[in-house]
Amino acid sequence: MAECASKDEIILECDDLQRIILKLNALTPATEEYDEAVEKLIVSGQLLDRLQSLLTLPISANSKGHVVAAQLLAELAKAENVRLILQKRGLIPILIPLLSHQHQELCLQVIRVLGNLCYEQDICREEIAECGGVQKMDELLKLFLTHSTSSLDIKTLSCAFLHNLLNGNEVCVKAVLKTSIVDSLRDLLENNATVSPRIAYFCVMILTSIAEIEGGREMLYKSQIPAVLVKVLINAPVRPVDDTKEGVFGLLSTLTADSDEVKVMLAESTIDMYLLRIISTLSPSEEEDEIELVKLASELIVLVLTGDDAMKIWFDGGDGLVFTSVSEWLQSSNGQLLQSAAFALGNFARDDRNSLIIIQRGISSALCKCLDQLHDFCSDNRTAPTIHALLSALRNLAIAPSNKQQLLEQGILKHLLPYIDCENSIVTSKLVGAIRLLIDGRSVEASYVGEMEVVIEKLVFHGDNEANMLLKGEATRCLAWIIKNSRQKKVLQNIIKHNAFRHLVFLVNSEHVIMQNEGLIGIVLLVTTLPEETKKASLEHKLPQVLTDLLNKEEPPAKETLLNTLTLLMELINIGMLDELVESNAEAALVSLGNKIVAEQDQGEKITELINAVKSSLHL
Repeated sequence: MAECASKDEIILECDDLQRIILKLNALTPATEEYDEAVEKLIVSGQLLDRLQSLLTLPISANSKGHVVAAQLLAELAKAENVRLILQKRGLIPILIPLLSHQHQELCLQVIRVLGNLCYEQDICREEIAECGGVQKMDELLKLFLTHSTSSLDIKTLSCAFLHNLLNGNEVCVKAVLKTSIVDSLRDLLENNATVSPRIAYFCVMILTSIAEIEGGREMLYKSQIPAVLVKVLINAPVRPVDDTKEGVFGLLSTLTADSDEVKVMLAESTIDMYLLRIISTLSPSEEEDEIELVKLASELIVLVLTGDDAMKIWFDGGDGLVFTSVSEWLQSSNGQLLQSAAFALGNFARDDRNSLIIIQRGISSALCKCLDQLHDFCSDNRTAPTIHALLSALRNLAIAPSNKQQLLEQGILKHLLPYIDCENSIVTSKLVGAIRLLIDGRSVEASYVGEMEVVIEKLVFHGDNEANMLLKGEATRCLAWIIKNSRQKKVLQNIIKHNAFRHLVFLVNSEHVIMQNEGLIGIVLLVTTLPEETKKASLEHKLPQVLTDLLNKEEPPAKETLLNTLTLLMELINIGMLDELVESNAEAALVSLGNKIVAEQDQGEKITELINAVKSSLHL
């Protein structure tokens, strides 16, 4: 169509195009029939030529030609198989400038075209960004927010377009970070959440896309998005459950996880009452979406509690609404609530004063009772996270020595030890760590555990677990702690009997100083209590060579490690292992070590004396 086309010609052209639009509207998009109809329309290229000509005409006061052309393009772009064809025709650079036109209907139709073109098409998305489409939308959104006459339709379509544009495309999201679009989305969400669920949904989805890239969350924090999300939630009814509500929970959880400031903001708001209302209203439900919302609400509570200051606010000296509510969930038959209660109480128990209140109110006993009830299901992957959470809570309660005393008096070990036969490694790791903490400094309890052959057998078994180094480490350390805290001959005989010695050697070989010393102390106690049995085990597991290698490391061992190593060497000599130590080249190791210590002059006289004593015993 020529640039000087008459008004009548444009009207006739528009009438013809509108008839095509009506025919397409009679079909269902995203169907084979629709796609075939669109292909027939554009196969010759003549229709696209006509549309392109209309769009490139000068815009007059009456822009009907542009509007109808854009409207038909929007219908054509619903067909997945023609989006790239339209892009290759160079339509995007023609459409982008039209976004700045003040004619609202034209903007609406252009937004529709661009939104459909970039649906699951990164090529179209990135060309829109390259042509300044993001900046144009930034300007448009500001315009819509300042003019009350802007229709909900154009706001909704603008948000839908941005959702399609940004979804999964980092290039376009980064372009948004250079604009004030986030501020506009914040205002749209805050002002339209109850008026237009679709606007709210698209805003949340766009903000979620922004939160997924580097720098995105910082911008959302700066624009106070978490506060708006809280407002949207607490103003929403509990029912119905919809995608927007779930999206708000997801985004709020993402933003909360990375920010203690957001956690405090949530704790100081009234969102706790809303979350608890959701849980109390929907937890009996068997509807899948309502079950999911209960999960999201309870998990958000737990997430807030991971912040120290937020946790203190919701504990409120033991009178906090959240604290009292989650304590009651321990009586619930709802597995999700029980799990969340355990995680929440574990977070409250990070504070020793809170732990004392929890124990005094009998909540620790309730946690133990839950453990008893779940024992038969400990290897079920669906139950394991709950058991893990219960064990974590009990472990945190036991950290303070005074609290540990009360828990032991309540018989906590009798509730924990049956889980030693659990086949779930995540549960077992947490269990062994809890046992290790409970027996620390407790001779009676360490002996009680160490005399149970089934416990030692399982710890030795888990110490061989090369697939789970966390469990392996916990099991081997627990064996060392049993030896150190018990020191009872019967317990140490149990250790030797079940071939646990090799795990102490594993600790000595560790790169971690703490673990090295745990292994060394354990072996020293075995040597001095059971010399013959330990000598045999030491030879079997090449302990002399292990100790020599430890002394030969480029960096001298830490002071405590060195003292324990030298002490052990003396004990090995005393039980008749002189020849084996000589054979392992302990002489050269000690000479080299002595030279390093003299050069560094930071290890102290006691170590030098010990080195000389060992050398003398070796007749060096």
